[in-house]
Amino acid sequence: MRLLGIETSTPVVSVAVGDERKILGEVSLSAEQAHMERLLPLIDFLLNCLGLELKDLDGFAVAVGPGSFTSLRIGLATGKAFAHASGKPLVGVPTLDVLAAALQGCEGIICPVLRARRQEVYTAFYVSTPSGVKRLSSYLALDPEEMVARLEANLEAGITFIGEGASHYWDLFREKLGEKAHLADPALMWPRAGLVVSLGLQLLPLAPDDPGKVEALYVRPPAIRKN
Repeated sequence: MRLLGIETSTPVVSVAVGDERKILGEVSLSAEQAHMERLLPLIDFLLNCLGLELKDLDGFAVAVGPGSFTSLRIGLATGKAFAHASGKPLVGVPTLDVLAAALQGCEGIICPVLRARRQEVYTAFYVSTPSGVKRLSSYLALDPEEMVARLEANLEAGITFIGEGASHYWDLFREKLGEKAHLADPALMWPRAGLVVSLGLQLLPLAPDDPGKVEALYVRPPAIRKN
């Protein structure tokens, strides 16, 4: 099965095409707030480089967050449009799962961290097993200090932080957790569409009949201002 993966939950837009054996191609670009302008040209560029068209794909996988509400909707809308137009399946992949999957084989606890609104972070706790990275907690939105307090109270093994939020709050994590805290390689700090493809292939048997049922993962409701 050949999937197109889409990741737009952070300031980096990432797209990839792959199957069960390998990732055929992947393109990532810092977009800041220009996801709508960047996403379709990146998909077109990648498919052209691979000599493929949308009709050559067997399905689509899109990161569903948590993350930036606006950019998540852009990725979701694009994936749904492709799935509806082609009649091919669409699956949603949690962004924190994507980040954690980059640390397959890592010892101890894996902790992806993304910055959220209200000076909070999105996070969850994982462990690497022979069958893949397994999530140990629910998806959380926490004050960074509260997150560290939870870890201090229960942490026995080391913990590796990954994600742009991990870089941003690294001084705090290191101060509170000392030698038990480790920071992932800088090249891994943004979620990659190649891993969206890999996880999407595992979820494909569970794809809903209606792509419209794939929704963003909001750890908290989006902030809406009323006039």
